[in-house]
Amino acid sequence: MTEESTDPAPSTGPDEATDVRRRTATVRGIELGRARPEIIVPLVGEDADALQAQAEAATATRARIVEWRLDRFRPDLEDAQEHREAVLDALPALRALLGPDRALLVTFRTTAEGGARPLADRDLGVLLESLITGRRAGTQSAVDMVDIETARTARVVERVIAAAHRHGTVVVGSFHDMEGTPSEQELVETLRAQRRLGADVPKIAVTPHGPRDVLTLLSASVAVAEDLSGPHIAISMGALGATSRVAAETFGSAATFASVGEGSAPGQLGAQDVAGMLELLRP
Repeated sequence: MTEESTDPAPSTGPDEATDVRRRTATVRGIELGRARPEIIVPLVGEDADALQAQAEAATATRARIVEWRLDRFRPDLEDAQEHREAVLDALPALRALLGPDRALLVTFRTTAEGGARPLADRDLGVLLESLITGRRAGTQSAVDMVDIETARTARVVERVIAAAHRHGTVVVGSFHDMEGTPSEQELVETLRAQRRLGADVPKIAVTPHGPRDVLTLLSASVAVAEDLSGPHIAISMGALGATSRVAAETFGSAATFASVGEGSAPGQLGAQDVAGMLELLRP
C-alpha cells in the first residue's frame, strides 16, 4: 500500500523548510521511502531445492525483502502454462520459509531486459495476475510486491497494475537498459511516467560505460526524489556502478539489490557487505 508520512524531512540548511510530506510504500511493516534503503535479495534457484536453500540463506541476512526471479526458475519447462503451474506449486513453501516479517517480490525479467528466458507479454500478464490473485479467503497474500516491466504491452501493464492494487500488492514498475545509460532527462521522465502508470515504486537500472554515466543515473535519482511523489529505485549496474548500490540513501533511491551466493544482475555485492556500507555511508 502507498501512504503519506508527515515526519519532518532532514534539513540541508538553516533556511530550508523541514515539514515536508513524503509518500512511502509499506509491505509487512517495511516502509520503502523512509530512512535507510531496504536491501532486496534475489533468489535465482533453478528448482525447488535450490530455491529453498537460497531463501534460507537470505533469511540469515538483514535483508527484509526477497525477490523471486521467476525467469530463472525451472528452465527445463519451456511451456508457459507448465512453468506457471510449477511456480504456483513452489510458492506456498517459499512463503512459509520467509516468515511473516519478510516481504516477497515476484519478478519475471524478460530477455528484452536482461532476463533468462523469453515470454510473450500475454503469458507474462497471466503469470503475474495468477500470483497476485491466488490468495485464499481470510489470509494475507503470499505475494507482497510484483515487478512489471513498463515497456511491455500497455494493456498487459495496465491489467497487472490494476490487479495488484485491487489485492493490496505493491507494484514495482521497472525499466532496464542493458546496453547503456540514457540521458538524465530520459531517466527522469521514465521514472515519472512509471509513476503515472500506477507504479508504487518506479525502478530504473542502466549500464554505465564511464564514471559520467554513473553520475547521470545518480543525478536523475536525486531529481525524482525531489518530486516527493513516492519511493523509487535507481541503479547503475556492473562494477562501475557499484557506488549507486551502496550510496542509495544519499541520492534518493529507496532500495538496493544485493546477493546471497549467485546474483541476478551485473555488479551486485554481497548482502552483508551492503548492509554494513549502507550504515557507514548514511548522510
